[in-house]
Amino acid sequence: MTEPETAPDPSATSASQTSPTRASAVTAGALLRYRVMAIITGTLLILVFVGMLRYVGVFEATETIELWLGILAQVHGFVYIVYVVTVLQLWLQARWGYGRLATMFLGGIVPLLSFFIEHRVTREVRAGQEAS
Repeated sequence: MTEPETAPDPSATSASQTSPTRASAVTAGALLRYRVMAIITGTLLILVFVGMLRYVGVFEATETIELWLGILAQVHGFVYIVYVVTVLQLWLQARWGYGRLATMFLGGIVPLLSFFIEHRVTREVRAGQEAS
């Protein structure tokens, strides 16, 4: 004999049934600020990385290039701080875990990572906003 099926208890939902984020709570402004800062930070990081290639003998840097690369590295440092603030704002609104926060922070110091993370985060937030 079979027992009749009962409706699942909504208070006892599993982790796979509940959304781990509140992507629908993310404001459009927070996502836009994050995207802009991720692209700017990633671009500056690539330029700083290319500038570091002078130390392994890929190219010879003149005094003028050395000056500009030093300024560029400082600008990237400042922009990274602004990037971290936008990451924190987005992370707090979406209520993601600490692993996501660490990955987003690394996006500003690992070349090319910010572009991949930005694409993934944008896709996830937009999907969450459309679902709600």
